[in-house]
Amino acid sequence: MADYRGEKKRGKLGDLIYSSWNGRPYVRRRPATVANPQTEAQQSHRHAFAEISRLSSAMKVAHTEGLHWQALHQKLNTHSVFKSLNKDCYSSDGIDYSHIRISHGSVTGVSIESAEVNAQGIVEVKFTASPLSDGRNDQFFLYVFCPDLRDGRFAQPVTRSIGEVRANVPSEWQGHLLHLYAFMKDSKGRTSETIYVGLFHA
Repeated sequence: MADYRGEKKRGKLGDLIYSSWNGRPYVRRRPATVANPQTEAQQSHRHAFAEISRLSSAMKVAHTEGLHWQALHQKLNTHSVFKSLNKDCYSSDGIDYSHIRISHGSVTGVSIESAEVNAQGIVEVKFTASPLSDGRNDQFFLYVFCPDLRDGRFAQPVTRSIGEVRANVPSEWQGHLLHLYAFMKDSKGRTSETIYVGLFHA
């Protein structure tokens, strides 16, 4: 019901809607139809967006580290950048974890040579120890994520020249598929593209 007090109008009158914004009154015409179609494609898009949003929350510690530079320069938060980068990683088959990106940038990356869980239940990763003279102090970050338990762990970062890293993971992760995401970060906080490896914790 419209509320008219003095010259201020608020509410609906016919097909007009009276309101205010920043203390200034304005009027707009009510749309003939609501632009909220419940088509299968629209519902699928909403479901995908919701799933990636939930994944972003679960992997917050990862993208806070890996996407900080991009978020800072785009004047966004890392949650928004993560969703934008990974919006196409969900389909009717679920989330494609092999294409999830927790980092993004032009820093030179490395190649994963091997990844395994040792007898003590520790994830061990060996990577190419690049001899780049201008990137010898770059750090290698490894994030291990267990989607079944919606939990993840970072390994202690190491410099590019070390060539290997270990990550302690909970014993409860045994028997689950693990997703390993790695990236390089330089002294200015810039990162490489995400490097991915899938690993089963037998």
